[in-house]
Amino acid sequence: MDALIRKVNTYGGFSEHWSDSGLSIEYFRPRSFNVAFDGEKWQPVDYVHDFMRSYLVSAATFAEAWDKCRRYSYSPEQLPQFLPEDGAGLIPSELLRLLLDDCGMGIEDATAIVVSYFGAALNTQPDRDWLYDIQPRTAKLEGVLRDALRNFGFAFHDAYDPCFRFPCGAAPEGTEITLSIAAFGGVGSAVLCVYGDDFSEEIPMKPVNGGFTVSFTSPSPSDFRYRFKLNSAWLCPAGDGHTSRLCREPAEGFRLTVFKRGFETPAWFSRSIMYQIFPDRFGFSDDGLAQKGIEYHRALGQTPELHGSINEPVKWQARAFERDYAPDDFYGGTLRGIIKKLPYLKELGIGVIYLNPIVEARSNHRYDTSDYGKVDPILGANKDYVNLCGEARSMGMRIINDGVFSHTGADSVYFNRFGSYDSVGAYQGASSSYYGWYDFRSFPDDYRCWWNFRDLPEVNESDPTWQEYVISGDDSVIKSWLRLGASGWRIDVADELPDEVLSMIRDSAKAESPDSVIIGEVWEDAVSKISYGKKRNYALGYSLDSVMNYPFRNAVIAFAKSKSSAFELRDFLMSQQHNYPAPMYVCLMNLLGSHDVERLHTALAFDYDVNALDRAGQSKLRPDEAQNNAATALQKLCAAIQYCVPGVPCLYYGDEECLDGARDPFNRAPFEPSGVGLHNFYVKLGELRRSHPALLMGSMRVTAPNPDVIVIEREYEGKSVICVVNRSNVVYNLPRKRKSLLSGEETDIIEPMSADIFE
Repeated sequence: MDALIRKVNTYGGFSEHWSDSGLSIEYFRPRSFNVAFDGEKWQPVDYVHDFMRSYLVSAATFAEAWDKCRRYSYSPEQLPQFLPEDGAGLIPSELLRLLLDDCGMGIEDATAIVVSYFGAALNTQPDRDWLYDIQPRTAKLEGVLRDALRNFGFAFHDAYDPCFRFPCGAAPEGTEITLSIAAFGGVGSAVLCVYGDDFSEEIPMKPVNGGFTVSFTSPSPSDFRYRFKLNSAWLCPAGDGHTSRLCREPAEGFRLTVFKRGFETPAWFSRSIMYQIFPDRFGFSDDGLAQKGIEYHRALGQTPELHGSINEPVKWQARAFERDYAPDDFYGGTLRGIIKKLPYLKELGIGVIYLNPIVEARSNHRYDTSDYGKVDPILGANKDYVNLCGEARSMGMRIINDGVFSHTGADSVYFNRFGSYDSVGAYQGASSSYYGWYDFRSFPDDYRCWWNFRDLPEVNESDPTWQEYVISGDDSVIKSWLRLGASGWRIDVADELPDEVLSMIRDSAKAESPDSVIIGEVWEDAVSKISYGKKRNYALGYSLDSVMNYPFRNAVIAFAKSKSSAFELRDFLMSQQHNYPAPMYVCLMNLLGSHDVERLHTALAFDYDVNALDRAGQSKLRPDEAQNNAATALQKLCAAIQYCVPGVPCLYYGDEECLDGARDPFNRAPFEPSGVGLHNFYVKLGELRRSHPALLMGSMRVTAPNPDVIVIEREYEGKSVICVVNRSNVVYNLPRKRKSLLSGEETDIIEPMSADIFE
């Protein structure tokens, strides 16, 4: 718990002693004052005049920050992390004194920290002659600081501050952008350097009001960087990505995203909560439908198996007649079964359901498409899909399909390697209408396939017949399923599809259904993503409305498991807010689990990477009671963050009840809801998100008072919702009492390893 009372000393004099070990200060005539922390700031306990108050508050604030640095084993360079965001009223030279005298730093490094915290405010500091009567050492450092700022040529820029960059954040093409820096007397000239793919421009800046400024028009959409060239140095981003540091050599610049003017995304999607369903493992209709589908596949010569109960473990080993494990064990989930679960999803506050592939395929995951035009018979029929979409829409929910377009199954009407289908597939020769879809290096058995999986022949996306069949034709796959009731597509392995093809998909979908949504499977930052040696335009308004936000998952889990700090999570969240175009940012699919990663609860339960285990090891993985309890507590923290940041929170089926499982196939176990685990917590989160406009449409501000606590504030039309997450084992004190939206009670503390949401 933070100290409530500090003693601050002032001195009537000092002397300097130089030795081989450096400078030491001897102080004379001390006088002590008690300073108290009132929950928001430090204040003298007894009455003192205003000058003394100003000094005592500054000294206590900086000393407490230094104590926290040492308590958390942080270096002096991290001291600004523990200081209040608004440094107004604090004395820069007192911070310099602490860094020089108490921390033993050199003058250039210490001045750099002062600049990083105070920024442009250093140009508007008042004269403080009165300091000689209170703390003469600090008074002397007033002049030392002015000289250091000038002699070392310090300057300052903050990419998130409209005083330095206007407008902030990603900008549409053709926007006038004004960039400014604050300089402190030692900078004679400044040049803005903007660069990106096949683009580079240097623009001289004009001196103005103690700094330099320049305006320019944003170029064509791309992922740009910028930095400032000063006399003999460069101004580049610091570790947080938005404030600056002085570099003697050019380093990577500040990010500047320019996107297509007029880019819009569906408002309904940005205000939704998503639920991802692996169709075979969720809704069970118990009407014999799945068994009939199994018989259909067996008649094709395939080898599916139907589990006798959802209590049986998933299959992960090869059968006697197989060389490798084949994912064709089924539990009998159906679309009719999902319809029966719609009231359950409604209770969770779900607004959009993302279905893993539902079209006919040989495997249970169905990423090996056999026929794009029909629902897999194990799941039902196309009329069942129409009914599902209609029932869901009547309850305020929409359906999104999984589009697997970079490849098909080898056992399909299109390729037909095994002759299972009556169609003339590409494997049967050049007479097939599908022959041009595939690239044969040597017909028929040497063909291009996805990641060298022979069961997944890769398509030639430039083939006109493929484009018409899948994307552009009047009855294309994209358009047909939208007509049947889908509200959009999640595009599997978006990296494998060219940008122009993704753009065609988006254009075709919007032509058929203007408010449909297109989500790409992209695992990295979608703005700066490079794949196959090319910068992609996923986030620039051409090809996707949203992406699966795996970086969000990684950042939140790392924070929850103490692999990173609240400072790092804060910087990540703010980076996404400022670097993604706003239309995409509010639609980001913020997931914590999916069919391609270990279950959230499992990821949180173990202090090692469960993916390092082989399948045999993963099959035996079970958290003990202590691990289970700790993981459940941490999952609450992750969920609170997920539901309180902008974007679309996505809940992977079963995570609401803390379902465990490592990677495929163990993360795809069957699930029958029973209301245990964190079910009620997710219901409450859903209620809060739907009922508070600030959580749906509000701006976001993120702070971190220490490495263990993250504070997310959302504000809309003057009303705020604040999420506080404390991962530590100690109590965190709020600045003042607030009403908890989770419990309805007023509190001024956050319990250890807990999260709360306040008005």
